[in-house]
Amino acid sequence: MKNLFSVQKKFNQKLYGDNVSDKEKAEITKTLSLCLHSEVSELMQAVTFKDHHIQTDKIDKVKMLFESVDVIRYVIAILNLNDIDADEFIRAYADKDIYLNNLDKDQKSWNGKQKVVIVDIDDVLSEFRVHFARHLNEEYNLYPDVDGEEYYFITALAKLDLNPEEVFERFTDQGGFRDIPVVEGATKMLQSIRDRGYWIQLLTARPEENLKCFHDTYFWLNKNNIPYDALAFSNEKFRWCAKSRYYDADAIKFAIDDSPKHVAEYAKHGIFCYMPKKNYNKEIRGMAKTSTYPYPKDIFQGCF
Repeated sequence: MKNLFSVQKKFNQKLYGDNVSDKEKAEITKTLSLCLHSEVSELMQAVTFKDHHIQTDKIDKVKMLFESVDVIRYVIAILNLNDIDADEFIRAYADKDIYLNNLDKDQKSWNGKQKVVIVDIDDVLSEFRVHFARHLNEEYNLYPDVDGEEYYFITALAKLDLNPEEVFERFTDQGGFRDIPVVEGATKMLQSIRDRGYWIQLLTARPEENLKCFHDTYFWLNKNNIPYDALAFSNEKFRWCAKSRYYDADAIKFAIDDSPKHVAEYAKHGIFCYMPKKNYNKEIRGMAKTSTYPYPKDIFQGCF
């Protein structure tokens, strides 16, 4: 793959030179994309696909081969032009493969009868705050209080002349979600829940529209052998639940989440919620239909 990228890059340089501005890259990318579209259409000519033509089983393998080469070259040309190298492509390809092989993990696969538990990821299964705080220390020389009462590190981030969203995007772009440590005992907790016959629906507020975050989430789950049955993304978790098949079947038995917002919404709408004991969720401890636990293993002291 690296050799293919190198060969195509030399050809790109012959056509466009080395000093291509961002504006020029955008225009060239448009042209290359149109050319790619044309080559895909040519590739389709290797088989008979039009209904009004006489259908045959004959496949023009030679045409398929050489048109495929053109398709691949245009794709690599686009990637080269926009400074995406072979290693990045291979990593993204592998991540996409993990996602595609987990497509069967979906709410639609649920049998309609199994009891359901809704489980958050960050700071329930993954040590997100600790990991993100380390990132802020290494990248910006900030030392946020991981054990503080702020859910978001507002005080620490206020010291930067940057939008918090920019900081988060940089963390994401650098693959921050790929290497978050697993909360000790979290995997055993999930396996114990599964052994009790529950369907495990992971529901995270991470931004699904951020493809890096989206695919890195699947990568992390796969890498750490996290037991689960389905995964969904939503920053309005109770609303997501209310629209789900689970809710219509009255199958949601409880949730596990650390966020004061989400825990309160679950509880107010009749879904019992367990939450890890954190300083930032003090204000809702003791709320009806909630229970706190210090460690994942202690959640089984509850009655479910």
